[in-house]
Amino acid sequence: METVAGRTPSMIDDPPEVDIAAATELLRSRYGIAAELRMLRSERDRNFLAVTTEGRELVLKISNTGDDAAQIAMESAAMRHVAVTDPGLPIPRLLPALDGSSVVLTEAADGRRHLTRLMTVMPGQVGDLVRLPSWFAASFGTICARLVKALQGFGDPAAHRRLDWDPRVVSSLRPYADRLPDPSRRAPMHRLLDRFESLPEATRRLPGFVLHGDVTLSNVLLGADGIDGVIDFGDMHHTARVADLAISLTSLLRESGDPWPAARDFLDAYQRVLPLEPDEVELIGELVLARCAASTLISAWRAPLYPGNEEYLTSLVAGSWHVLDLWADLAPEELAARFHRICGTSRVIGPATPDPTLLDRRDAAFGGRTLSPLFYREPLQVARAEGAWIEGADGRRYLDAYNNVPVVGHAHPAVVQAIARQAGVLNVNSRYLHPHAIELAERLTASMPDGLDTCVFMNSGSEANDLAWRMARIVTGRTGVMAADLAYHGVSEATAAFSTNTYPPDARPAQVGTFEAPRVDADDRQPTGADARQRVRAGREQLRGHDVALLAVDSVFSSAGILTPTGEFMRGLQDEVRAAGGLFLADEVQAGFGRGGRNLWRFADYGLTPDFVTLGKPMGNGHPVAALITRREIAEQFADVDEFFSTFGGNPVSCVAANTVLDVIEESDLVARSGVIGAELAAGLAELAPSLHDGVRVRGQGLMVGVDIPSEAGITAVELAERLREHGVLVGTTGPGGRVLKIRPPLIWQAQHVEIFLGAFAAALV
Repeated sequence: METVAGRTPSMIDDPPEVDIAAATELLRSRYGIAAELRMLRSERDRNFLAVTTEGRELVLKISNTGDDAAQIAMESAAMRHVAVTDPGLPIPRLLPALDGSSVVLTEAADGRRHLTRLMTVMPGQVGDLVRLPSWFAASFGTICARLVKALQGFGDPAAHRRLDWDPRVVSSLRPYADRLPDPSRRAPMHRLLDRFESLPEATRRLPGFVLHGDVTLSNVLLGADGIDGVIDFGDMHHTARVADLAISLTSLLRESGDPWPAARDFLDAYQRVLPLEPDEVELIGELVLARCAASTLISAWRAPLYPGNEEYLTSLVAGSWHVLDLWADLAPEELAARFHRICGTSRVIGPATPDPTLLDRRDAAFGGRTLSPLFYREPLQVARAEGAWIEGADGRRYLDAYNNVPVVGHAHPAVVQAIARQAGVLNVNSRYLHPHAIELAERLTASMPDGLDTCVFMNSGSEANDLAWRMARIVTGRTGVMAADLAYHGVSEATAAFSTNTYPPDARPAQVGTFEAPRVDADDRQPTGADARQRVRAGREQLRGHDVALLAVDSVFSSAGILTPTGEFMRGLQDEVRAAGGLFLADEVQAGFGRGGRNLWRFADYGLTPDFVTLGKPMGNGHPVAALITRREIAEQFADVDEFFSTFGGNPVSCVAANTVLDVIEESDLVARSGVIGAELAAGLAELAPSLHDGVRVRGQGLMVGVDIPSEAGITAVELAERLREHGVLVGTTGPGGRVLKIRPPLIWQAQHVEIFLGAFAAALV
């Protein structure tokens, strides 16, 4: 209902004085159609159902004089627009008159002239005249969202009008609160209207379009198993998307004994088509209440004016009070929280302020910090992250120089988009056929040396290394494994055994042998290939009752302090273990995806052709996905006696995340950038290092850099990491005794990030 300045409701709202006989003649003379007519209910217009002599059903709509030509033209254009953008949406189609026009003028008995249209009839029963079936709420949510989506590209100047039914402006109906028939309702209604005063401003910043504005039970038609029609575009206006949603949802909730299950079914279905923003969800409950309030107030205003139409004008009142009685006493925050839980938007909103109870709660739930340690003396409560930055709950931003998991940057929009969209379509285990996993496997194997042609997916690097160990044991018939003297390869029982940095040397299991990591000597001499071969032989001798099946190498020796061996040394490890009858594993969990700045995989820098390559952390930019790459004959020998299955390994969401990470790396040329930016970082650190101590050494390649700080420096790597945190930079520590500062940022770093880091590093040395 539109309020037009200078005109009274009786002047603009009296239905057209056109009876069945006049309408029948109108249809014959202007459209050339002979039909039998019967009048349909309507508050403002005259609508007739016409059944032609051929049995075709049409609706003749004679509009109220309060509707102007521009608005009628808008409605007609919108219907044509929807028919193109979503042809499957069940809306009426307009039929032209004999002269080709879609709108004709009709003169009524009282001399008023009315805009008239003829349109097809949608099948089904009107929603507010039937008992709603169990499937209705979900189907209603779907149809509402589809119509919004179909109208998003539509615009028209006539849409910018004010409607009294609009829940955003319900406070303007305050004069009618004192006309409510029940006096006890009046004061509570005034309090509610006070609460709704902020709705126009609150909805102004939200997504808005030209929308139907009245997809309610009275305007949907039900078939046997779905909604067969959406009618009456007469309340179209430009509004917030969530206000349009609330209008429809209110119509459903009025007919629901318990509104919450109905709201949940409606919103679940709506968001499958159009996900809502948290700020929209925040206002759903308020707008539903506002729409209910508008129904009661407009009824109090208009029912006395039209006593002959009182039944129609009061038809929404009982249902509106039902919802108001259930929800109006809830605080806006409580109502919003319930809708956030339903819509899933409460779990993604970062905390606005630090929670002082969080640490104690974590300790109680996680078994203390000995079992599950945290970074920093004063643990950092994080709230959100973007690109190269992490934001604390206190609002302070920190440059991330440590986390390699978001390899293409925190919350990369392409990865987020891919994950969200695929999660909204399908996520199942990998025993169903799906193209994402196949494409990912093809891309990964294509990036490997010849022969590495078989890909197996799982959820973590630990699982990938564990499977490689299982395969190696079966293929070689042996039970021994070798790793560097300070290595990390996983948290499973098997991989923890050859993660030699997690336990003292005297606790080494009998099946595990170690080789000395490739540290330079006092003269900065790199160990040679002969040194590597000798170290493998010495490691075999450590095996008690076992012989080597597998030698695993983290290609950057991260836990040993971030080392950069020669290709000769690495080939010596590979060749010697093979000569001894074992297999060679390149663990690329930390080193891979271009971190070295030369190749996508670090082992390629050394000219290696491993038997196994394992990928993990960065693969999904934070989404849990990992892979083992091996040779077909190894996989087949394993499959002859055993099998591997991971429920979520290779699922469509994980694989679309990983494919998108590869896309971003390729499109942004992040491998080359890692080399360039890493060299700038290392050079800058090398200049600053002497000011800390002459014995400080900067090591690494690409964006994996270590700063080795001797005990004589007067400051430990741990203390320096604490100082850097104070200066807004996050790093880690590694190596023997934790004396190496570990710098391992996302690959999206640019020159300005290096400058910020070096400035903080210099400040931390003071």
